[in-house]
Amino acid sequence: MKVTEFDAGSISYVTNRIECAPTNLNSRHCHDTYEILYVSEGSGRYVVEGVEYPVKPRTLMIFPPLTFHCVTIDEGAVYDRTVLYFEEGGVADCAKGAFSKLSDMASPAGAFYSADALPDAIISVFDRFEAIAQLPDLERESLSILLLSELLIHLSLAHHEDWHYDEGELGARVIRFLNNNMERDIPLDKLAKRFFVSKFYLCRAFKKYSGVSIHSYINHKRVMYAKQLIESGEAASAAAYRVGFGDYSAFYRAYVKIVGRAPTATDERRENSDNEI
Repeated sequence: MKVTEFDAGSISYVTNRIECAPTNLNSRHCHDTYEILYVSEGSGRYVVEGVEYPVKPRTLMIFPPLTFHCVTIDEGAVYDRTVLYFEEGGVADCAKGAFSKLSDMASPAGAFYSADALPDAIISVFDRFEAIAQLPDLERESLSILLLSELLIHLSLAHHEDWHYDEGELGARVIRFLNNNMERDIPLDKLAKRFFVSKFYLCRAFKKYSGVSIHSYINHKRVMYAKQLIESGEAASAAAYRVGFGDYSAFYRAYVKIVGRAPTATDERRENSDNEI
């Protein structure tokens, strides 16, 4: 597997090519940043918040933060992709209008661009990201900001396919309700009553539609919300209660399991950095 990656301030770049890709590359997950994913080669499917889209050469997807998604590649196929992760605060002033336009056009689950919709100018941006990987940190960070700005402007002008939710599908309706009420206490009994189904049927339909249990879905999203709050300076305990965890120990266990470290780790690193200064 060939991999190129670098961090440039608020922008991270990863490209990798996998020969004879396994059927499942990763489990369902979400990030706390925006994600732009460009597929140069591959075949399979992406499932984003329960909505399925094809993996095809020269297609592109944009995911907002906290969007649950996974990829399944056809067995034996080559999978060649480039991913940009970026924070809204890292978008340059010259591209804020384009970024706002993209946000207004896309659904909560993001946007999909087919091969026909991507002009050569967009492909050129990814080629130039690859070219700056070996530059010194300062130059690489400056050029990354410029390239991201160019990419966002081009994407705001290109046509993308809308993400459609089938309102008759129970799983889609439950996902929408959960996303709008993530910080509330939502007992399974009340959730089942709201949609006029049994708990057993609700759980089975949700997992069939999204690929994860209701409990896992809520926990993962709440943890990522809390991670954002903690990294913005909020105490871990306050963030836990704010996102809907009624018990800090349960939050702590979930955070360590999903993020891979204690919820105070970021704060400790910042304090150590301040002390060194």
